[in-house]
Amino acid sequence: MLAFLNYPDWLKPEVFGFLNLPPGHFLNVIRWYGLMYIVAISIAYFLSMYLLKTEKFETLNRKVVDDYYFWAVIGLIFGARIFSCIIYDFPYYSVHPLEILFPFREGHFVGFQGMSFHGGAFGIFLASLIYIKVKKVNFRELCDVIFPSIPLGYTFGRLGNFINGELYGRITSSPIGMFFPDAQKLPIKFPEVSKVINDIGWKINELNQTVVDGAGNIINNVLGKMTISGEEVTTINLPRHPSQLYEAFFEGIVLFFIVWFLGRKYKPFKGFTASVYLVGYALARIFVEFFRQPDSQFANIEQGKLTGFIVSFFSMGQILSFLMILFAIGLGFYFYKLSLDDKLKPKIETKTKNKKNK
Repeated sequence: MLAFLNYPDWLKPEVFGFLNLPPGHFLNVIRWYGLMYIVAISIAYFLSMYLLKTEKFETLNRKVVDDYYFWAVIGLIFGARIFSCIIYDFPYYSVHPLEILFPFREGHFVGFQGMSFHGGAFGIFLASLIYIKVKKVNFRELCDVIFPSIPLGYTFGRLGNFINGELYGRITSSPIGMFFPDAQKLPIKFPEVSKVINDIGWKINELNQTVVDGAGNIINNVLGKMTISGEEVTTINLPRHPSQLYEAFFEGIVLFFIVWFLGRKYKPFKGFTASVYLVGYALARIFVEFFRQPDSQFANIEQGKLTGFIVSFFSMGQILSFLMILFAIGLGFYFYKLSLDDKLKPKIETKTKNKKNK
């Protein structure tokens, strides 16, 4: 009996992948990941329209929100892509800068496989600041229309990662672990790897390059070779946490219910949902990162460092999420102060008016 799930072999990054088209075919440009972005943005937009109709906003209307979404999408795409390429894969993109916005290699479209949430958030924030300055819109009201709408759409972004077979989790012997065919193979001699192999009951014959599970079944295409310190060692592909699905659930569905039904309903001041979302996302991301495989570019397998930790056992995603929490708290205090000013303003205007009448 297998101690893990197999990644569905019928899932392909290309929408028309089931046709087995040759490399370079124009239909291969149409990918599920890109469509998931369209679905995510569409869901967020329609939810924002619903809020616009059902709640009272002084400076917002449909045209304002329509225009804003155009700005936000531009900020999202540029921010997510540029941030990802610079922070997570700078050595490659410093040599191939055109691929940041034109992802073609050797004449083939490879897709925007590097998109950073934190970069996208920064891009949207920057676009928002420019927009409210130009259009004279109340930023806090804009936050209360946009942030409750984001999480449900974000769920589909993570499903896009799953379909791409990317951003998978750490190796595990858990029954909910999943075998990703294209995941990175790891040296079998490392203790962390050996433990998982023993836990799932696999037997490895390095001489014959075969792997047999506990039921005696031969498992094909899981072994490989790599050179470490001049020595060729055997590597293996093991089951991993399907962390993309964890993120879709916690950072998407769960967070949607928190922001939409709690943060929006009980908000003590304008803009409160922005802080609820940012803190909620950051906490969920910090939690899930303990199951997700930290970025391989920060790892060093030759030195036995299988996971790309940055500080102690914290990944880049967790560090950025900690910073997001600090920003969200500061933003919440700022919005709270503005709400106090809003309450004092009518009193000050009344006193000024009374003095003039005297």
